[in-house]
Amino acid sequence: MGWTNVADDFFTVEHTMLDQTLPDHLPKIVSLRILFTRYLDFNAVPRRSFFQLLRYFATDELEREKLDEFVSIEGADEMYDYCQRVKRTTWEVLSEFRSARIPREYVFDLFPPLRPREFSIASSVEFHPREIHLCVAIVRYRTKLKMHRKGVCTSYLSGLKLGDTLRIGLRKGFISLPTDPNTPVVCVGPGTGIAPMRAVIEQRIHEGHTNTTLYFGCRSAHKDQHYHAEWESHAEERKLRYRVACSRDGPEGVKRTYVQDLMKEDAQYIWTMLGQQRGILIISGSSNKMPTAVREAVRGAVERFGGRSNAEAVEYVAAMEREGRLIEECWS
Repeated sequence: MGWTNVADDFFTVEHTMLDQTLPDHLPKIVSLRILFTRYLDFNAVPRRSFFQLLRYFATDELEREKLDEFVSIEGADEMYDYCQRVKRTTWEVLSEFRSARIPREYVFDLFPPLRPREFSIASSVEFHPREIHLCVAIVRYRTKLKMHRKGVCTSYLSGLKLGDTLRIGLRKGFISLPTDPNTPVVCVGPGTGIAPMRAVIEQRIHEGHTNTTLYFGCRSAHKDQHYHAEWESHAEERKLRYRVACSRDGPEGVKRTYVQDLMKEDAQYIWTMLGQQRGILIISGSSNKMPTAVREAVRGAVERFGGRSNAEAVEYVAAMEREGRLIEECWS
């Protein structure tokens, strides 16, 4: 892109609209290297407007023709196949359109800002004053182009060293705990979905509650049973009922299970906690099949032990959500 010799030159950033201001976190004096390592996202999948602008900066005739095809009405499907379908990043596009020479005055027009990443806090302030704990899995996957990718933020976090600083923000979550100490709480948090559950459980233990249940799911009982020692300790002290499902290699003699399987086994207990005692169900984790399967397990418990018809059981689960007794904190 022709930036090799100027990557570390500092320049002043000003908004072109006099009545607009720059984001507070963006420095007013910065270099291109700092912008692209801290503030701008070249791993995003570019939009059509990116190709429209890039065409003006490509010096190779064949590259300009290809960019013209992409932004034409007739080339919409071709651009989708080239970019969106395979999740090709801005950096990968620029690696193929090598003649582009982008003036630094246009970097904010072509490259989107890095989006904040949100993580559930995995700790209670009562247990860990002046600390924030996270439970984060490094995102690794392969694209349809067979390219290996890692998550931008999770990779960054994994590379931090003790004493490093980072910019964070806090906002109120979706989980509200019951004020009545007699109200049971059932937590379902497989994988890194355990994060908010740990905060909930620590808070309830601090408040002296013992009617909390955790259904945790992991692939391996030996590799990713997060906070296992804590749960076992709380269970031994009768402060927590702990159930774990292992979908790959569980304890010897135990078949592969998922959290919803355990809840089906515990159907009568689930009805007692969520039906007779009107407890709260909190679900956290990946928003794929798990939340639906957990709801179905609850519906089955309501139908089987609550004496409801199928339709009535479905409505009971829906009513739990309306009443704030079924809370989801899930992500895709």
